[in-house]
Amino acid sequence: ILQDGATEKAKELNISLSLQGLLDSNPEAELNLCNTALLRKPAALIFASVNQSNLSACLRRAHAMGIALVDVDGNFGQSDAEKIGVRLQFSVASNNYDLGKMAALYLQGMEGKVLVIEGLSGSMPARLREQGFRENLPPALRIVASLPGDWDRLKAAEITNSVMLTNPDLRTIFAANDTMALGAAEALRARNVQGVTVIGIDAITDAVQAIRAGRLTASVAQLPYLMGAQVVEKTTRMLRDHVQFDLNQYVPIVAIDRNVLEKNKEPLLSYVR
Repeated sequence: ILQDGATEKAKELNISLSLQGLLDSNPEAELNLCNTALLRKPAALIFASVNQSNLSACLRRAHAMGIALVDVDGNFGQSDAEKIGVRLQFSVASNNYDLGKMAALYLQGMEGKVLVIEGLSGSMPARLREQGFRENLPPALRIVASLPGDWDRLKAAEITNSVMLTNPDLRTIFAANDTMALGAAEALRARNVQGVTVIGIDAITDAVQAIRAGRLTASVAQLPYLMGAQVVEKTTRMLRDHVQFDLNQYVPIVAIDRNVLEKNKEPLLSYVR
């Protein structure tokens, strides 16, 4: 979806955009893609790193070649750039802390036990989402387990099954992305458990469909289509017009549930794919 937004904006602006993507979060494979991209000698390198260090060698090479570096999705920050001696122009991403915070605020008025299914270990977005959720959780809700799901659907389902054995009165599950939230929801259905609120992050297509069907409670949308469009537009303005942007360029976010989808009055829904 991020690539769709980037591609359509590049076409609109009549610029050359070369896209390379991963099927999974493989650090070494991403490093190879990055090095391949440098062979084209682009004016700018927009990257979404798997973690804070896997692209270090490639980013140093790009910096030495005079290529502008732009982060998308917020997994590489200013401190990471300083550690390896490169300049990060800016980052276009959701505020991951606010994503977790919005998920917590969605649960206002609820009470009982909570399971947190964490993201990939070492992932900055995962850490910030969990922090935002924990620090804004309503006082009537209590976290009884917090385990890494590594962005994996099956692992999230296994975690849910395990925690339900010791906490059959679980009331809420927060997953740091929708893939894991869907895995948790599937585990609950398989156990014929009802009345558990399951909320994820991203508002991916499968999650939106599950929300419409009543299989998933809610998701906090980070609008990757808009993220892709904005990073291409702002990078183009930086290169063409020498516009300087603040380091953190945040895209808007919105909580989506069945009620929001059925009313269809939220303007940001137009960016949900």
